[in-house]
Amino acid sequence: MTLVPVLRRASVAAILFLGASVAQASVAFHVTVTTERVNQPGVKTSLPARAMQESDVVLGPHYLSVRDGKSLSVLDFATRRRHLIDLAASTYDNYSLFDVAGFRRIEIAHRQGMAGALQAGGLQAHVTPPVYEEQALSVPAARRRNALAPHVLDGAVLWSLDGQPLLRLGIAGSPVSGDEATAFAQYLRYTWGGHPLVLKMLAGGKRHPADFTLHYQEVGGTVTRHFRISRLVMDAPATYSLAAYRPRPLEADASPLERVLAQAARLPPLGPQAPQAHLALRAEAEKLFAAEKPFEAFLTMLEDHFSTGELVDKLSPQQIRAMQECEPIHDVTRGLLAKDQEGIAAALATVQELRKQTGLEQPVLALFEGNLRAKLGQWPAATTLYLQVLQAKPHMAAVYQDLGDALLAQFDAPNAWRSWDAGRAMAPSLRQFRKVDDLERSLLHDYPAFFAEGTTLPPEGQPSTSRPASKTKTVGSTNLP
Repeated sequence: MTLVPVLRRASVAAILFLGASVAQASVAFHVTVTTERVNQPGVKTSLPARAMQESDVVLGPHYLSVRDGKSLSVLDFATRRRHLIDLAASTYDNYSLFDVAGFRRIEIAHRQGMAGALQAGGLQAHVTPPVYEEQALSVPAARRRNALAPHVLDGAVLWSLDGQPLLRLGIAGSPVSGDEATAFAQYLRYTWGGHPLVLKMLAGGKRHPADFTLHYQEVGGTVTRHFRISRLVMDAPATYSLAAYRPRPLEADASPLERVLAQAARLPPLGPQAPQAHLALRAEAEKLFAAEKPFEAFLTMLEDHFSTGELVDKLSPQQIRAMQECEPIHDVTRGLLAKDQEGIAAALATVQELRKQTGLEQPVLALFEGNLRAKLGQWPAATTLYLQVLQAKPHMAAVYQDLGDALLAQFDAPNAWRSWDAGRAMAPSLRQFRKVDDLERSLLHDYPAFFAEGTTLPPEGQPSTSRPASKTKTVGSTNLP
């Protein structure tokens, strides 16, 4: 962390945080986390039995930041954005804060499903107790009526839930305001986790503990993390700046997904150009109608709709009749409405045949094939098709909605929100993005602690949230393993 006026006391390079004269200061500290693993007999893992990580943390009134070596994460609760900064390269990546809560919602459901499958298969011994899934993700697995139970130890209190130890809290610590205690719980939520009840207790404790231990249980064994807080500074700057950094440039070997999302971030919104784009596509459709190609005209009007939001309307009686008599239009529309797997598979075959006839580069048919593959759960294939469409037609804003859905289904929440944000920036009024807006509203309602600034405590009894990455999907994660 960068603390200009307290450089020697905090031992952090002065590279990010400015504004030392701001009236409302932040809290800065150094934290040492020692992780110890005890694996069950026969479990093979590349993870070390003991590991140590050093971090510098700043808890601001509207943001928090964590520095690990040459990596710096900044979570801005005022803008609901997070920045991952490569200090060595002086570059950063920008993500939505919603992707963390969004990931954990689907991850907790995924883990519950896996637990049910293990139980059904008679492998109860391999099921992680729900309390430890909540400890790892900081989201509730279900409505809970039990409370944390304390057990007084020598110089500490062990807090347990359902007979499972979660937190060993030392009595030493530093008094802080309620806002600062809330921010400290928020730091844990986004880095190492903590049960929602544990985080709620820490947020209400009005002190920063000097040392504490979090207990976890995984399929392969148990994990214990010991935290030691040092070099606490109460007058750190309260603001930050990205002025010293630049967006991370696209690498030469970047994946198609990275290329599409980077290209989308550079594209300006259609805005005033939307009417011209609509008129150009509609003029093309009129030419196709005149050439007695109603199917191609239909696809062009759909491209217009997916790009500008304009409806397929204002057709002449002759054009309507041509579309009504066009069998491929009926085949496509009928297939897209299919609900059962057999009907969807048949629709997929129809669309694939039409793509051969019209050309595989036809963007709307490629989009429809992607949508049908998504319905069949063929998410990687659907993703490939969406990327193909966007490489050719980057202004087809609605496709970013479908791409985001496919990415989220594959547990890539950071890039899902990048895709949705790109599409909404291009065409904010496009109706396809209403469900993303609804999703974000539901996350704000269900997980308010995710988005609480240092000035606001979450409502009593509301859940909290924590670590945003699975073992395989770590892109854009704020995890600090």
